[in-house]
Amino acid sequence: MNKLTSYTIKEIHKAYRDKFLTPTSFVDLCLQKAKQASELNAFVTITNEIAENHGIESEKRFYIDRKFKELDGITIGIKDNFCTSFIPTTCASEMLRNFTPAYDATVYARLRAAGACLIGKCNLDEFAMGSGTIDSIFGPTRNPWSYDESNWRIAGGSSGGSAVAVSSGSCVAAIGSDTGGSTRNPAALCGIVGLKPTYGLVSRYGLIPLVNSMDVPGILARTVEDVAKVLNCIAGPDHLDSTTIKDEYIPIEIKDIDLSKVRIGIPKEYYCEGMSNEVIDTWKLVTDLLEKENAVVKSVSLPYTSVSIAVYSILNQCEVASNMSRYDGLEFGLRTNEIYSTEELYASSRLQGFNNVVRSRILTGNYFLLTRNYDKYFIKALKLRRLIANDFRNVFNGDDKVDLLLTPTTLTDAPTFEEFSGKHNRDQCAFQDFCTQPANMAGIPAVSIPIRLSKNNLPLSLQLMGPSASTTEVLTKLNVSIDALPPKCQQHLSQIAKAQSETDIEQIDSIAISLHQSKLVSEQLNDEYELLKLKQKDKQLQAKIDRNNKFMDKMREELDCSKSSLMQRNPNPETIQEVTRQLKLKAKYSKLPVPEQAMPKSIVLLAETLASAKAEAARLQSRAEDVKLASEARHTLSRLMR
Repeated sequence: MNKLTSYTIKEIHKAYRDKFLTPTSFVDLCLQKAKQASELNAFVTITNEIAENHGIESEKRFYIDRKFKELDGITIGIKDNFCTSFIPTTCASEMLRNFTPAYDATVYARLRAAGACLIGKCNLDEFAMGSGTIDSIFGPTRNPWSYDESNWRIAGGSSGGSAVAVSSGSCVAAIGSDTGGSTRNPAALCGIVGLKPTYGLVSRYGLIPLVNSMDVPGILARTVEDVAKVLNCIAGPDHLDSTTIKDEYIPIEIKDIDLSKVRIGIPKEYYCEGMSNEVIDTWKLVTDLLEKENAVVKSVSLPYTSVSIAVYSILNQCEVASNMSRYDGLEFGLRTNEIYSTEELYASSRLQGFNNVVRSRILTGNYFLLTRNYDKYFIKALKLRRLIANDFRNVFNGDDKVDLLLTPTTLTDAPTFEEFSGKHNRDQCAFQDFCTQPANMAGIPAVSIPIRLSKNNLPLSLQLMGPSASTTEVLTKLNVSIDALPPKCQQHLSQIAKAQSETDIEQIDSIAISLHQSKLVSEQLNDEYELLKLKQKDKQLQAKIDRNNKFMDKMREELDCSKSSLMQRNPNPETIQEVTRQLKLKAKYSKLPVPEQAMPKSIVLLAETLASAKAEAARLQSRAEDVKLASEARHTLSRLMR
């Protein structure tokens, strides 16, 4: 990715304020990056027009209204199991290939209310059932760290598309879902931060359910601070979701704390078969470094970890069987042409609409829920889940309590596609989710953070877990813990960031060149050599600027004509005052020091509005002779020009 698309939210907003960058130009960069990285298959839908409109709205708030929002001009991706009105929501399944919701998920609605710009819907395993993002009807998603045609690596799952979108620079942040690690797993394999909030902290309304008692919207971004900023915009009570926490959400502020007062537990049960030596060494490395920085690190026990993955699998498949029963071919979703009987319609629609993984989980879940098996499997699993949650409660609240638990996120770095697909989905999920699913069953917050690169130059990550409703504490202590690491470990962290931003700004493209020129002009820098070098890199730059100037001159002439026309029909002081106000607004906008590449979108939008206003005014004037209808034309022009 280039430097512009690897900026943090704070850096992007500073660039907007310094007029080095504008929301529309940054949205264009991200859309361009998403198309260039299409071979990674991160997106199932790229929302070009919607993203551009969102960018224009943010630009207006930044430079005209001067009332910008928390995420104005920040590009996002949304996992394709969150409902988005008038945008297809497929769950990467044939069953919902043609489904377009009429409403927005609360998470997406709150992101839009905060000014975020949607780049697209992200790929996933079908109905989020997987840990590799390889079981999608749109094809598998590739890891941006290793995507060679012959031996490419998986991105993790099921939110692999969201992780790849952020890691490749196509968006600043993305939303995933986390049922057993589906946000943290791909974040770990793609070298970014992935947060699973406390259950109930973020609304599930509009998230197509997998396991209602464990599903949580997750956040993926490049830094802990960015994750916290996004969480502040989407967390809080929601009357549309009765499972949300009713207490008012207090926004997170990352503050400095004394690391010597942080108690970190190392669960001994998390050393398991299949964990690579590199992951173990990374775990020990960070543990030793934290101890050297005076953090209190101790070994703790979570006895029921050994049965955790089996309990999770049973409960997962039981709830899947229940949730998938709604897709019957009658109400919504795929409907086949089998009309011999209702039963035939049910069977054929579900056979064609679901893949083997989904059908297998439905079949297994229904087996566990049979009357003769209900107590033996489902009820026992619920009881064991309570004991697993009690393990965490005892560790966080007991006499010898700790503040955080430090564990690996995944057992290895990203496996190859051939290696991963060679095993059954059920076995892979049990292996990949070993360290992550206990947090979902306990309902506690957990976050994955990249630490260093493996010998294969792939990210290795660790996970921090905290007590329920302690997301603020987890993120704050995580941020301080990472900042406090000695230079050796910081170098490992910087390797990941460096690998994602190796391109120099002068080598990006004509958009970056024009952005740089705009910065020089806005700061009144007289660097002729620099300007000459920029012009040589894009010979068409001056011609584009000249076309923009002509466009602005034409707009001025048309506005002057509109002023004269209205004053001839209704030359009263109110008309003169209104037209003068419009001219001032036009002048204010025309003087905005925005980059040349960003100007055409705003200019074209204003010109189209002006043309529509003129046509409407002319129609009304042809019908009317009196002052009343002339005034109506004036109001129409004013309304459409806003």
